[in-house]
Amino acid sequence: MKRIMLLLKLIMPLLITTAVNADSIEDLTLKMGQKLGDYNVLNESITRGGMRVRLCQYCHGKDGNSVKDNIPNLAAQNPVYLLTQFEHFRTGHRKNRVMNDLAKGLTTDERVNIALYYASRDVKAPDLLKVNKNSVSYHNGLKLYKNVCSNCHGMNGYGKETLPRIAGQKFKFVTTTLRAYKNKTGTRPSSVMTNVATALSEQDIESIATYINTMK
Repeated sequence: MKRIMLLLKLIMPLLITTAVNADSIEDLTLKMGQKLGDYNVLNESITRGGMRVRLCQYCHGKDGNSVKDNIPNLAAQNPVYLLTQFEHFRTGHRKNRVMNDLAKGLTTDERVNIALYYASRDVKAPDLLKVNKNSVSYHNGLKLYKNVCSNCHGMNGYGKETLPRIAGQKFKFVTTTLRAYKNKTGTRPSSVMTNVATALSEQDIESIATYINTMK
């Protein structure tokens, strides 16, 4: 219930009333908003999304908590962000063979339902046993996060409508992603994150990843 109410809060401001082209991001957002406007329809959508994630769960987990260290958690992710990235994979704007093929094989409703399903799941508490909160790396990560990351992703790491939640993401996923932005070897070299990551040292990247991994 709490997660569903948060979904309503996240997406209702994004509802639009103007005519849009089929399968545009705006149209998909409107469709998602229509589902969120009715509690029973939303529950049905989430249920259908959970039934359609069989292929997704091998990497992202049945409940959106990743089963691989270099794969992102999707649980509790902002639903509009999830849907937008899904659409980018479908159109080839983002390149990943598995995700490109998967997105193309799903209907509009299925993509919306899956995004809502994962957004409605809870992120599992990260493994804090390996993190020393008194360490220099942790405190440097906290300082860097406040100065570099918080303006977009928020002090709590939850992001906002079209910006991803990063709180609790796995250490390896964060470091790999930041290095790809820094070295311009990722699938989104034109992202604003490229400029952000370019200014980070390797130690900075590991410190930020350490801190993000401890966020809930």
